[in-house]
Amino acid sequence: MRNSIIIAVLALGLVSCKKFLAEQSQTDVIPKTAKDFGEILYTNGYPTTFTFLQPYLTLMDDDVECYNGPSLSDQLAVITTNAGAFQWQPDFIDVCTRAGSVEKMNFNSWRAYYQLILGTNVALQYLDNSNGTAAEKAMYKGEAFTLRAFYNFMLVNIYAKPYNDSTTTPDQSPGIPLKLDADLTDQLPVRNTVKEVYAQITADLDSAIYYLGKNKTEQKLFRISHVAAHLLASRVYLYMEQWDKVIEHADYVLAYHPQLMNLQNWGYPDVSTKPILGIGNVESIWYYGTVAEKTPMGATGAYSISHDLANTYESNDLRNGIYFLNVPPEWKPYFATDFMLSKFTLEAINAAGQVNMGSSWRSSEAYLNRAEAYIQLYKTKGDATAAQQALTSLNTLRQYRFDPANFVPWTIRPAAELLQMCRDERRRELCWEGAHRWMDLRRYGMPAIKHYYQPIQGMIQTFTLQKHDPQYVIPIPNEVLLRNLKLSQNPQLGSLRQPE
Repeated sequence: MRNSIIIAVLALGLVSCKKFLAEQSQTDVIPKTAKDFGEILYTNGYPTTFTFLQPYLTLMDDDVECYNGPSLSDQLAVITTNAGAFQWQPDFIDVCTRAGSVEKMNFNSWRAYYQLILGTNVALQYLDNSNGTAAEKAMYKGEAFTLRAFYNFMLVNIYAKPYNDSTTTPDQSPGIPLKLDADLTDQLPVRNTVKEVYAQITADLDSAIYYLGKNKTEQKLFRISHVAAHLLASRVYLYMEQWDKVIEHADYVLAYHPQLMNLQNWGYPDVSTKPILGIGNVESIWYYGTVAEKTPMGATGAYSISHDLANTYESNDLRNGIYFLNVPPEWKPYFATDFMLSKFTLEAINAAGQVNMGSSWRSSEAYLNRAEAYIQLYKTKGDATAAQQALTSLNTLRQYRFDPANFVPWTIRPAAELLQMCRDERRRELCWEGAHRWMDLRRYGMPAIKHYYQPIQGMIQTFTLQKHDPQYVIPIPNEVLLRNLKLSQNPQLGSLRQPE
């Protein structure tokens, strides 16, 4: 066992873990206690403020738009560096790398997620035989199972077709390889099916919920809790269209964490003191990653909130002016974009001395997941009670996004109309967070969307992502394919996408 642990630890590159590793000889250091493996998990199984997961997806959905203006006259690279992602080019990873993207080595989501999976596998493989209490082991195992489920969920939704894809079935659709141990091997992994991947995700979530449910302690927001595991489960089952399970897990989340931030009297959106994403917000369930994930080169300078997104907000919706700001005409010489995203701050440390990270799981998602599931039951079974339950969830969320004098509760509508209202509300609430919009578009049937690219002022080029376009599935990075010849590349366009 000792040699296996050393190999696994070396494979992770655990230089930072030396402070807690028990020294066995001048050449061997191995972890022995549950706390040791908990530290390995936290250091190498959790995304850090330096971990890029999928920064390019910020530029690929319909919530983003390309701008140009006088302030960018001598900053062409801000527009062009990551244009390959914005244009949905088949080789955008290589194109962005050649263009000198500041995140060029971080466009490889495959590598980023599998490195994190290795961190979870080390903990899961060795915790049982470590020294520590049953409660400690259960907590760390629950965290590790949740994280591994999350990483596989993200990988399969980046590099494979959606679970509900209309052109195939999940048992026939190639997914991603499942790596469930920390052992090093010469055997090259092959792609499991989408169905197999989701089966492993739900099995891991069952284990996570079991272990984290043993002792429902209050976790710091930087670590996974029993509430976070149930929130992820509600999201996974939403994608799988298992509506009753969505409701079951969302109910659990909201029984323990129903809080919603009240935007009434919020005032100016100072995200350092009143964060929308972060440990100072009552909605936060888990807080992780890097804020730079949302700002690949060009984002906020030349790429920002789209008019298409901004137009979905009602005029008296408080999120319009808090989640993002309208750039006034007098600022236009200094800002090319028409809107400025204010959901997160680019400062590493906020005014309270807290580390600013980039992503947050929030209670608002549980309300939205539950509402959508109830609407689907209303749509498929004609259950009017389900429709009322959906409206209760949606109105509960929305009443915190409007001043009381301006809030008008939604009432019963035809199922298709109510479903679209729920999806629009989800888009408004979760915009620019955690790749939600891109992955929602995929499970909505991969509709056609357009991007308007402005390489120079006065020139607009239109690029269209066609309905069910192959670029809705991200290509596996070439460096991954070169290391594993057993992996098949996802179907891609045969040539560069041309403007219309």
